[in-house]
Amino acid sequence: MTNLLQRLVSALDPLLETRCTSCAVPVAYSSLRVSGPTVCVACSTALARRTGGYCSRCGELAVSPHAPPSPCGSCLTKERPWDRFYFHAAYQGLVRELILRFKNGHELVLGNLLGSLLTAHPDITGPYDAVIPVPLHDRRMRERGFNQAQELARPLAGHLGVPLVPAFLRRTAHTHPQAGLSLDARRRNVSGLFAPGDVAHLRILLVDDIATTCATVESAAGALKSAGATSVDIAVVARTPNHAVTT
Repeated sequence: MTNLLQRLVSALDPLLETRCTSCAVPVAYSSLRVSGPTVCVACSTALARRTGGYCSRCGELAVSPHAPPSPCGSCLTKERPWDRFYFHAAYQGLVRELILRFKNGHELVLGNLLGSLLTAHPDITGPYDAVIPVPLHDRRMRERGFNQAQELARPLAGHLGVPLVPAFLRRTAHTHPQAGLSLDARRRNVSGLFAPGDVAHLRILLVDDIATTCATVESAAGALKSAGATSVDIAVVARTPNHAVTT
């Protein structure tokens, strides 16, 4: 029976094929994932999670991707306002391409694909009381039409069975984009920028698309901790290498 079923699936493959969410090449039915967005073998390989060569506190990337995770020099001397920091991969290659297509090209279907990278992260398990996306200012929200962090957080919240609560964090002012700013300018740009809701005694997972200097998530997490959150973990899809320039 098993051999017969396998032959039947093979015969139906050309009729049942769908397309890779990332590159749109046909993907045979027999190679589809059980759940989540459809991704071909090549794109799945290019989107593989980084498992080494990063700071275990802030995700700063080391030169070698094979080095064991360990605290960077900055995190050895500086206290962070978050408890744990998770990311999927470096902001380069296909990961970078998909984020730009999603955020700037308005290919919203990619939000589910990118969010699924976080749902597959083996260490993002909680327990959490709320998932909060890093918010956009109302003006930026009107310009873009959607909050990329919220779209990424949606599948993650569903996967964890935790409420997605955007109202728990508000951006109080419209700021210049972080891209192109120096480290100090980035920190000044987002200092005191976030106003939290009633998050006292809550365990929070804060979600964003990219972390470059961590200035944005540092400001947001600090605001949540100051408002009484019990814990704040960070989850971003991509961490920018020190030598890279974001757009």
